[in-house]
Amino acid sequence: MNCFPNILGNEDLRSYLASDIRTGSLAHAYIIEGALGSGKHTLALNIAAALACENAQNASFPIPCSQCPSCKKILNGQSPDVITVSRADGKAQLGVDIIRSVRESVRLLPNDLDVKVYIVEDAHTMNVQAQNAFLLTLEEPPKFVYFLLLCESSRNLLETIKSRAPIIRMRPLPEHLLRSGIEKKSEAAVILKKEAPEEFEDIVKLSSGFMGQALELLDEKKRKPLLASRHLAKDFLTAMSEQKRGRRSVELVSSFSKKREELIGQLTSLQSAVRDLIVVKKCDEADLCFFSDEKEAAELSSKLKISTLFPLLEVLENAKSNLSANSNVYLTMWTLAAECGLV
Repeated sequence: MNCFPNILGNEDLRSYLASDIRTGSLAHAYIIEGALGSGKHTLALNIAAALACENAQNASFPIPCSQCPSCKKILNGQSPDVITVSRADGKAQLGVDIIRSVRESVRLLPNDLDVKVYIVEDAHTMNVQAQNAFLLTLEEPPKFVYFLLLCESSRNLLETIKSRAPIIRMRPLPEHLLRSGIEKKSEAAVILKKEAPEEFEDIVKLSSGFMGQALELLDEKKRKPLLASRHLAKDFLTAMSEQKRGRRSVELVSSFSKKREELIGQLTSLQSAVRDLIVVKKCDEADLCFFSDEKEAAELSSKLKISTLFPLLEVLENAKSNLSANSNVYLTMWTLAAECGLV
């Protein structure tokens, strides 16, 4: 079955949704869960298009076909029957007033489709009052109405909401799919791969398998601080492997951010690098999450003992915990450096 051709990866999910749409057994509400940039909104639009697709029952066409007038309207964001529900500007929560307005409009017939689809963005930010109001609509929706609740995590949603809306999760893409997908979507990616292949591979690693994150990182301003964290992590481990002390070590430690949240991010990046070095030591075929060059990881790993790497993970985790508990940034970093033998 050729289903959801606009969505990369997530084959089981695509097949399951397409089958339910063609048999008319799709639930009237779903929670679409996934990391930032994982394609939740793209999937929601494609589900809406599949529900309205004029060729949905024709096996000669994929679902959605992306060619019929209904598909084109929805995928171009021009259908009045696909309604995006989002937080008011500047608001941290999706409030009850917005949900009440949804309840008032939900029984109005569609304008030009057979269905109405509500895409609720940042559904995890609904406060309890808003969720309880929304629950009344979820319990008995009109037959032509569908709800797609987008969230990074469903943890904050009430169990009563989750009991009426199955959770479907966006999965990270394999690296080969992510690479080809980025190049298809962006000429900037093609140029970067040609002119700076190492930086292109860094983007693949930094995006954690999510297309939206990868496309954002094509913006040099957004990727620059993240690439700096990667270089800092490599320099730190190289210094440890060479048992360097003195002025260079002081300069290196001083290069870490003095801002608490940024420093926690840098230490998290360093943890990922350490995990990769452990994996390289333990496994013949390593699936790396930090290093884009396995040879580079193997070379650095060969210079550090496993008895050094495992305690280092604990040292880094303790430093992050201390920072989260509001400990002094300067003192925490120099304590970490001393425990690592750099000062």
